[in-house]
Amino acid sequence: MKRARTAQAKEERRQLLLQAALDEFYEKGFAAARTDDIAERAGLSKGTLYLYFKSKDELFTALIKNLTSPKLDQIEMMATQMPSLEMALSAFAEFAPKMIRESQMPRLMKVLIGESQAFPDIIAAYREQTLNRVLGAFATMLESARERGEIEIENPELTARLVIAPVVLSGVWQAVFSATDPEPVDLETLFKTHIRFLLKALKPGD
Repeated sequence: MKRARTAQAKEERRQLLLQAALDEFYEKGFAAARTDDIAERAGLSKGTLYLYFKSKDELFTALIKNLTSPKLDQIEMMATQMPSLEMALSAFAEFAPKMIRESQMPRLMKVLIGESQAFPDIIAAYREQTLNRVLGAFATMLESARERGEIEIENPELTARLVIAPVVLSGVWQAVFSATDPEPVDLETLFKTHIRFLLKALKPGD
């Protein structure tokens, strides 16, 4: 196969490798996945893989960034630019079902859970690149809402975890149980209900 020359061709090959890596990691787990098989699945040589990624660890770290960065940018924008907490949470409730159903984030989460004990450095990278940004964005959103008098809250950081908890659970559920689920979960109603409960619980007392 000819070497990619243009920036577009190089990016296409990079994306092929990242998709092949996710498929291998999802099916076999990170430890059992082999770079030879990843390259073969992508229709490329092992040597080509190493032109783009120096190691399997580097490939996985790049995969995390590739899958999460666009979603994180959207979440941060919703959390920080909406004029009210209700509008921000409502936008998130509309966005989250699409993220779970239409992106590959749930598959990535399954891999991370399966490898959490064996590869702590990779898990730490995911936490730093993804979870900390999401939690930070929501903590800032909650703090701003408190300053505007919209809510009463003691600990924005811990409450941020409550905000995203159903999304995390739903992502894991999608990755693990969706194939055998007799009836798909109504995520739109689930998240709207969650937001309604949150707003009611955080509303300032009379």
